Amino acid sequence: MCPVKKILRWTVRNMHTQHPFSILNYERNECNMNMKVACYVRVSTIDQAEEGYSIGQQIDRLKKFCEAKDYSIYKVYKDPGFSGSNLERPAMQQLINDCQNNKFEAVLVYKLDRLSRSQKDTLHLIEDVFNANEIAFVSLNENFDTSTAFGKASIGILSVFAQLEREQIKERMQMGKIGRAKNGLPMSWRNAPFGYRYKNRKFEIDEFQANVVKRIYNDYLSGISITKLRNTLNQEGHLGKSVPWSYRTVRQILEHRVYTGFNEYKGKVYPGIHQAIISKDVFEKVQKELKVRQIEAYKKNNNPRPFQSKYMLSGLLKCGYCSANLGLHIYVPRKDGSQSKFYKCPSSIKKKTFTNRQYSFCSQPFLNKKDLEEHVIREIRKLQLNPQSIVHEQNNISGNIKLLKQQLKKIDVKSERLMNLYINSDSFDLKMLDKKRKQIQQERAQINEQIKDIKNKTPELSPDGATAILKECGNIEKLSYEKQKLVVRKLIKEIIVKGHDISVSWRFEL
Repeated sequence: MCPVKKILRWTVRNMHTQHPFSILNYERNECNMNMKVACYVRVSTIDQAEEGYSIGQQIDRLKKFCEAKDYSIYKVYKDPGFSGSNLERPAMQQLINDCQNNKFEAVLVYKLDRLSRSQKDTLHLIEDVFNANEIAFVSLNENFDTSTAFGKASIGILSVFAQLEREQIKERMQMGKIGRAKNGLPMSWRNAPFGYRYKNRKFEIDEFQANVVKRIYNDYLSGISITKLRNTLNQEGHLGKSVPWSYRTVRQILEHRVYTGFNEYKGKVYPGIHQAIISKDVFEKVQKELKVRQIEAYKKNNNPRPFQSKYMLSGLLKCGYCSANLGLHIYVPRKDGSQSKFYKCPSSIKKKTFTNRQYSFCSQPFLNKKDLEEHVIREIRKLQLNPQSIVHEQNNISGNIKLLKQQLKKIDVKSERLMNLYINSDSFDLKMLDKKRKQIQQERAQINEQIKDIKNKTPELSPDGATAILKECGNIEKLSYEKQKLVVRKLIKEIIVKGHDISVSWRFEL
């Protein structure tokens, strides 16, 4: 049988044994009579729909319990409409403050999850707030108190299940959203996109706004720029969601798939139940046009495209002083038509802006583009002449990861044994449990970090793959600039430049 199930069965079997705060097995205890207690009640928006969880019902049951015990109620602390996922609740903060000032002798709740749904917060309140100030904690529904050994064990176990329930609620909400997307229902019903209004649980077309959307698509395909579209709409007095149009808003409309009758959620596209404003054909034409114009804009400004660099080392160079990406700067052509091209660190360029008036300039010198490129080509040529320098012995990466995962399993077993020891031992208190659990968590975190490091250090390119690229391209010094650029980008991950020191980081292991 699963160890967790064993613990759960043991808990349920022993839940109704006699102890001081049991209503079913109530025996008047003279020393506890007239005890001053604080009652804490809470509901969230989810709990309010569940039977027996209203503020009034919780207070009623706590009062009846206090009457049966002859306890006097110091105060009822109420947190209506607050989630139990954290302690940022007004009444909870007041309760903690009054605990520290010893204004009562015990804290009563109807159910453990009324206190908190977080295991960490539950243990913090009981151990660091209640026990630290010699205040008892009682939960009616679970029928235990912290003054008994069983009560201490039950707190640790039941708070785990309270945490589990919270995770299950989050999972159910997530599954509900996915189900909503699969059923074609809108995912942003609070803010319908321009062109639609939210009605009867779906998007309905707003005819006036829909005509504006169609105009934006048609005008863009006719050759009008986004900037001109924005200016025209504002000049004509059209408002986008009650505010003037911006470049970003117009572009978002051109890129939003919702206008084709589809919804997007978590990167996936689902057919929607709403009516399309734009046809799929028109939408795809606009997406292609957006890419074409972006390429033309980059060519016009003599800058590399965001998805295809124009120059050999663009995007590969990093400053060894400040880790910034080095950018290419082209100077005004000379009389003979030639141009000077240098890579610069952005932190070494003096420019006055409104938002940034203080600077810490980088000492990186200007780097001649041609000299840098020739240096990189020479480094690749060295590898072609000496291919034996490439490491061909594969590290047993998968084997190392497997061993580390086996260690994680051993840690899980250790954690399980620790919980069993806590339950079965009277001398093993909650503080000791918390200390041991933190040690186990640190061990687990260290191993996970080792696994992450191994995966990060795994070469992107195998030794055989690197050797094949070097062999197939022939003498790299005799290739055209475009072909050299392709080889460089296949073999090199980044180049760190610090003055005259140039360090190449390869995609394979040397």
